[in-house]
Amino acid sequence: MLARTPSDPGAGALAGFQPGDSLFTAQGRGFHGRGCLLQATPREDVGACAARLLTQAAEQCAADAAAPDKAGLPGTDGARPLLLGLLPYDPAGPAPALLRVPRTLRRIHAPHDLPPAHGIAILQRREYPDQAGYEGSVRAALERLDRDDGLRKLVLSRTLELELERPLDLPEVLARLWQASPHGHTYALPVSEHGQDYFLGASPELLVRREGRRVRVHPLAGTAARHPDAAEDARIAQALLDSPKDRLEHAVVVEAIEAALRPLCRTLNIPAQPGLTSTARLWHLGTLIEGELADPAISALDLAIALHPTPAVCGLPTADARHAISALEPFERGYFAGAVGWCDAAGDGAWAVAIRCAQIHGRRLTLSAGAGIVPGSVPALEYQETGNKLRTVLDALGIR
Repeated sequence: MLARTPSDPGAGALAGFQPGDSLFTAQGRGFHGRGCLLQATPREDVGACAARLLTQAAEQCAADAAAPDKAGLPGTDGARPLLLGLLPYDPAGPAPALLRVPRTLRRIHAPHDLPPAHGIAILQRREYPDQAGYEGSVRAALERLDRDDGLRKLVLSRTLELELERPLDLPEVLARLWQASPHGHTYALPVSEHGQDYFLGASPELLVRREGRRVRVHPLAGTAARHPDAAEDARIAQALLDSPKDRLEHAVVVEAIEAALRPLCRTLNIPAQPGLTSTARLWHLGTLIEGELADPAISALDLAIALHPTPAVCGLPTADARHAISALEPFERGYFAGAVGWCDAAGDGAWAVAIRCAQIHGRRLTLSAGAGIVPGSVPALEYQETGNKLRTVLDALGIR
């Protein structure tokens, strides 16, 4: 039976998070899932699988509600079944899509008033590629952009591998990620059968939200590190807004999203100029795109599949950029730069771009971050940008 329990406010909202549980938050509220009522078959078609899982869950909830001996049980009040999912960066890659209907689901609110994080000792640290290797890849990408008239943008990423002195306190890390970005999307999904390995993070970027026929997309591209001094921080934000290089990087993303959404929407509103979006560490150029679906049968997951990967994490054109990335990056991205979120039986849901993230295996962590490469990119600055993005997870770990 799919059970829904009351919301749990306050700083202790994640205190009960256990191995195997799932989390996805948006706009200050979150879904905490436990157990697995239904899940996808590996390599099953994602859209068809999600529809099947939600239909089966709805049928099971209806049967539970109709059973005299189950009257009044949690989850039998007509609430729609909900699916939590994680899509890999490359559907043809080794990481499968993960789609699960939790056995129990509770709504929780963002934690508050957490004490400062206690630092954790690092036993080993490895950048892959290292600074020289990453900057060399950026130069190679710029050469490709220069000689290939069709290629307009590439996103190149790197990883930071850490071995810690002890396993993470997962509820504490998630609470800190969420507190630092209460209006973003904090997420954690188990990626192994035993529930010990996790993919987690705190993404500032909404891939798509669907509420009835209403669609919202908020792409971010173009980044600058924030400054503790208010006047300098404001100067940095304005410089980002005025930057031709960052405006170009952002425009490419908006253009591609418009091309994907326009055929699916009755109306689509795209602001002429980007605005600014901030996190605790970074400024981003962002454009809030809103529309109305032409076909109400198109679900939030359908929209996520249609949009993913955007040029914010891949490049443009998508196929050419993906091919170039595979030649320039010396690792598989897995779930980094994928999509994470939820969808319910009515098709409503929200999906975020799976960035500001880490994959956890015991005491070993792999953090990933990327930067958009367009003509005018400076290799050293792109390396610095990826480092600023890695700070989201490092701050939650108390690593300075």
